[in-house]
Amino acid sequence: MAGGPAQRAQRDWNAEALAQSLRAAFAAHADAKRAAPMQTYMKSDLPFYGIQAPLRRRLQATVFAAMPCRSGERLAEAMLRLWRGATHREERYAAIELPDARSHRRLLGLECLPACEEMIRTGAWWDYCDAISAGAVAALLRQDPAAMRPVLLRWACSGDLWLARASILCQRSMGPAADAHLLYRCILPSLDSPEFFLRKGIGWALRQRARHAPDEVLAFCREYHTRLSPLTRREALRKLPVSPPR
Repeated sequence: MAGGPAQRAQRDWNAEALAQSLRAAFAAHADAKRAAPMQTYMKSDLPFYGIQAPLRRRLQATVFAAMPCRSGERLAEAMLRLWRGATHREERYAAIELPDARSHRRLLGLECLPACEEMIRTGAWWDYCDAISAGAVAALLRQDPAAMRPVLLRWACSGDLWLARASILCQRSMGPAADAHLLYRCILPSLDSPEFFLRKGIGWALRQRARHAPDEVLAFCREYHTRLSPLTRREALRKLPVSPPR
């Protein structure tokens, strides 16, 4: 029996077919008037189709539902195929958001971690890094903190700006259950960095931690006040009534 459309699509599934289907859906809704300003704003080498995020997400959800991955290995394969073969920036956004598709959330596992690391490292820009950190990497940290702890410490000490930022920002969504020791160990290697995106990221992470442990963050800022940049201190202490010495 030939089976219905869903069965045929899954039987014929491969990462390249998924990429082609997604590319065709995006191309059919391209908006040249929006594309150039979007590329300029993001300082992107890749062009944009000019599709706004809500429509892009609806289009990719339709493609992902029609051609779902069936294992963590296939999910990782599809993420990298979309990422490496991207002709427009929206295709890379789809690669980042692929693990969050309804049919894929249960598939996300450590086999997808190398894909996440490659995308952070080669993407080398804040929109990619922050979306991957808040999405797949944060989910993996919640899922398997013991396995992720050495990975994040390695990223923090890697000398790579974006991996270091990701090691810090992925912990922002952990709430009161956050591993404070891990957070500060990931922050300390970057404390003296002159990089804006690290200084800002550290400040954001500390401000989020201060929602649950204000005295702890205040004590950290007092201890390291000579090494914290004014930007980091300002971001970290924005919601706290008392500032450390300058």
